[in-house]
Amino acid sequence: MANQKRKINVHSFSPEDFARGGPMSDRTPEDLTTALAESNGFDLSYLTDNSRGELSLGQLGLLISPLLFSLLFFLLPGGFLGFQLYQQGLLQKLISGDTPWLEIISTMPKGTLVIGAILLVLTLVGLYFIILTTLDLIGRSVASLEGPGWKKITTSTDDDGSTTTRTYYVVADQRFSVKKKGFGILENGRNYRVYFTPRRKILVNIEALD
Repeated sequence: MANQKRKINVHSFSPEDFARGGPMSDRTPEDLTTALAESNGFDLSYLTDNSRGELSLGQLGLLISPLLFSLLFFLLPGGFLGFQLYQQGLLQKLISGDTPWLEIISTMPKGTLVIGAILLVLTLVGLYFIILTTLDLIGRSVASLEGPGWKKITTSTDDDGSTTTRTYYVVADQRFSVKKKGFGILENGRNYRVYFTPRRKILVNIEALD
């Protein structure tokens, strides 16, 4: 049976897709800030450090999950690629250096080359995100932006009908991934100040300004 090509359709809702649809909430900026922090798992006691451009020690845990995900993204395809090369005796040839690697590649079946290239790209992507997250952990610096905030939804639909929905805040044209629990709390069109890691753009705190 021939392999069917995977088709993914993505529909994104931009800020223009969200109307306020009614009167503004009567929440004060302080109340909204508290609600945003509670729903996203942020700690407002770290705002002082964040306003100085520093990532508090207590916020390092917010980077652990992205780091672990990057490690999996690196290890799974990388490990599978290494195992396949070992099974076919190609890894030993590459390590020994007796045979030029271009010659080894030229003897590989086309299917193996295609799969190997895909796995290699995924491994490198995982490594890239590991490096970025590690640099954020080591540097412990925080960037900030201010501006109108909006909710954004991206829905990916596979050819088998399954869908994956991702939720974001967009503040000052910068997008931040958030959990669904925190997604519904943000009020479109109000002004916010967001604090995030400079490389991975991981949101670590948020304030409502009006």
